[in-house]
Amino acid sequence: MACTLTINGRAFPCKDKIGGIKRVWIKQFDATDWGTITAGVVAAGATIEVFGFELTKNSGSFQQAVNASMENGVVFYSQVLEMTMPNLIAADNVEVADLLKGRLTIIVQDVNDNYFAMGNTQGAEASGGTIGTGTAKGDLNGYQLQFTAEEAIPAPFVASDDANITFTSV
Repeated sequence: MACTLTINGRAFPCKDKIGGIKRVWIKQFDATDWGTITAGVVAAGATIEVFGFELTKNSGSFQQAVNASMENGVVFYSQVLEMTMPNLIAADNVEVADLLKGRLTIIVQDVNDNYFAMGNTQGAEASGGTIGTGTAKGDLNGYQLQFTAEEAIPAPFVASDDANITFTSV
């Protein structure tokens, strides 16, 4: 079976975007969370409520690595979210411990207010991190967490005004 190329090309874009993420929205993963992808945007497949985790500027990233094997005819995407949350707080320890145990639905909001559905078909899981006090006075006292998902396609965009998604922030 031949793959049909449907690319129209790409003009050089305006230089009007910057890097970084400002917030992630998280809930326990459910296979019905996401529906159809249309033109690169995924709609919620059910009514979902996601909870916001605000990040300090310049302290988080969302990267998608392309993994390809010519020998095996496989391409998939490793999606990695790294987030830093300052200040160790007893109540947060409980919440962080719960996040690290579960399979999650994660929406990443970048600083350009684009929203991405990380792990939209398989969910995302904790893959590392640290909880620490730092050494010097200016060191991080807080959480550095890493979550990973592996998907057949890059993370689709999510419409921030999707009527089936309730974004709940603290």
